[in-house]
Amino acid sequence: MFRGLLSFFRTKTGNAPAEVPPVAKVAVPDVGRPDVGRPESQTYLRHRPILDREQRVVAYELTVERHRALHAHQWQATSRKLFGDVLLWQFAQARLDALLMQRLVFLPVGIGIIDHPALASLPRRNVVLQIAWHDEGSPGSPSTLLAGMTRLRELGFSLACAHDLMDGDDGLAALADYVTVDVGQMAPPDLLDVQRRLSGRHQQKPLMAMNVDFIEMYHACRKMRFGYFHGDFISCSEEAEGNVDLPPYKVAAMELLNAIRRQANHDELAEKAWSDPTLVLRLLRVVNSPAIRLRAPISDLKQAITYLGYDELYRWVTLLLFSSHRPEDRQPMENAWRETALVRGRFMEVLAAGRLNTLECSQLFVVGVLSMIDKLFRMSMQHAVEKFTLPPEVSNALLNHQGKFAGYLELALACESGDQASIETLAADCGFDLNAVNRCQIEALEWVLGFTEAAEELARDAG
Repeated sequence: MFRGLLSFFRTKTGNAPAEVPPVAKVAVPDVGRPDVGRPESQTYLRHRPILDREQRVVAYELTVERHRALHAHQWQATSRKLFGDVLLWQFAQARLDALLMQRLVFLPVGIGIIDHPALASLPRRNVVLQIAWHDEGSPGSPSTLLAGMTRLRELGFSLACAHDLMDGDDGLAALADYVTVDVGQMAPPDLLDVQRRLSGRHQQKPLMAMNVDFIEMYHACRKMRFGYFHGDFISCSEEAEGNVDLPPYKVAAMELLNAIRRQANHDELAEKAWSDPTLVLRLLRVVNSPAIRLRAPISDLKQAITYLGYDELYRWVTLLLFSSHRPEDRQPMENAWRETALVRGRFMEVLAAGRLNTLECSQLFVVGVLSMIDKLFRMSMQHAVEKFTLPPEVSNALLNHQGKFAGYLELALACESGDQASIETLAADCGFDLNAVNRCQIEALEWVLGFTEAAEELARDAG
């Protein structure tokens, strides 16, 4: 375990990020609107996590976000096909090999994809073509859809299909590996009726609840037969008010983080870690993992701390903070929160490399990671931040969204919401274009997969 993670944790904060193939600009043809027909138009490649019933991030949906003006005008069908085409080109050129090794990727497209020139270059492993709309043929004549899905299966692709497109057609259902339901467009009684009908007709097909935007909606879908969940509910999870008592393990990790941040000597760091023996065992397991490639095992904590160094030690302890070692201490969304927080932190750090100094890049990573600490600790951000020893710039960004780090945090949050207009504005304010944002998001996502794999390994060992 941990094999191959050395490159992730040996990356020094503030250095230039590892070279990532750039996401190329895509020439967007004119569809009748002046804001669409710009040559070399840039688009943002958005990723949204998909959770399974154990609340683990098992997949991502990738989309190309449309400009606000395209969402409701008369060219809706044309623009939808246009941006579906752009998605395929972006995905084909992004080279997300590391992501596809560990996660499924869902690409929402129309059945017209069958004629797309980028289709042949798409990888097959862990790629699911999500048939989300069908503009060819009338809704009552699904023959074009059936022929297209049949051809895509023959080409080796896995498929997901929107339930309303299948409309009870057993032939279409047989071709789909997943059935998607846009729950965000349904009233609760209608959703329950759809779920019952799908459960009765397609018992072996995994049901995916799409656009679950509220935690109450997530709980309702989970009580039904849905096996996968997609939407903004992850960042809208319940938050306890007040100052909640933390488990001893999290207290020990938090105090160790504070000591690392102020560059305490190794004797003090070891003393902080020993306040919870489980934390010590996990740190020794990290340093003795195959990724570190020691000639001889290290059994002394201070020697392990010396070997890791402050930067790597801080990142590993941050990971451990998001990984409870007792089942009763684990939060339902803990895995999803950890992955989201680490993507934010790494994205901000990589984006600022070369523009801010080493210390500031390190602090940006902290801002991103701690931006979800209120959910992990089940308390307000104000109370959560008070438990850490943080520089004023970090606290100001977390509590007030102000200061020199605030723009980077706002940009990271905008990338998650997918508002391209806001992303363009915030990126420009920070001195970047959408190509740089795409490149850094991809680098951050793939880098974090190493963190996540290690955290899950540690959780299994503790459990």
